[in-house]
Amino acid sequence: GEPLHHKLAGTIDYLTTHQLQSQVLSETLEKIKPPENCVNLSVPLVNAQIWGHLNTATKAQDVRLQRILKVLSTGITAFARTLDGDNVSSDQQDALALLCNAQYEINSLRKSSIKPTLNPKFAGLCRPVTAPPQHQLFGDLAKQVKELDEEAKTVGLMKPQQTRPHPYYRQQPTSSWRNRPPERVQRSNPPPNQQVPRPFLGQGPQRPAWKMRPPARQPPQRSVKTQYVRNRR
Repeated sequence: GEPLHHKLAGTIDYLTTHQLQSQVLSETLEKIKPPENCVNLSVPLVNAQIWGHLNTATKAQDVRLQRILKVLSTGITAFARTLDGDNVSSDQQDALALLCNAQYEINSLRKSSIKPTLNPKFAGLCRPVTAPPQHQLFGDLAKQVKELDEEAKTVGLMKPQQTRPHPYYRQQPTSSWRNRPPERVQRSNPPPNQQVPRPFLGQGPQRPAWKMRPPARQPPQRSVKTQYVRNRR
């Protein structure tokens, strides 16, 4: 884009890479107050009914987001006071829209971080809404819980939708090795004049004699006469 003035560019580069001192930051936040007719520029707090049941880690994370949101909303207020309501340029409108969208995203992020701790039945409280949060993050909690209950009853009366099959998807038949036909294995023929033993009493086919191992060699047995002669000696 078009370059900025060198002094302004240097100031922006310095401020985006250096943190403000805590005293300077606190004095600036106290000096710039949100306007009375823009309630949403103030940081909304978590509803007391929900805050009391959050764990320590979720509370700490939400507090950090509240600090960031406080600085952002104060910057939006300071920027808006420099504008002329009757004569706002296109660049000023874009800048104001981006800053306000950043504040909306931070509030949505706060709801998303709290959503895992809520009952799944009331997870709809964390969905993006266009209603202003006013001074509480979840707005009128009793009214929204009642609306969620009515919505759950309405959904229960509806017939579940059936998924239509994809026109180009063809389900392949499931095959298993048990359903496959037995494969025929070509075996070599036995030597001539050699008969292959047949199954006996349902024991299955036996191996051909020419494929069986030869029996182990047994030591020669001595006759009774030879043993008698040796005993007499």
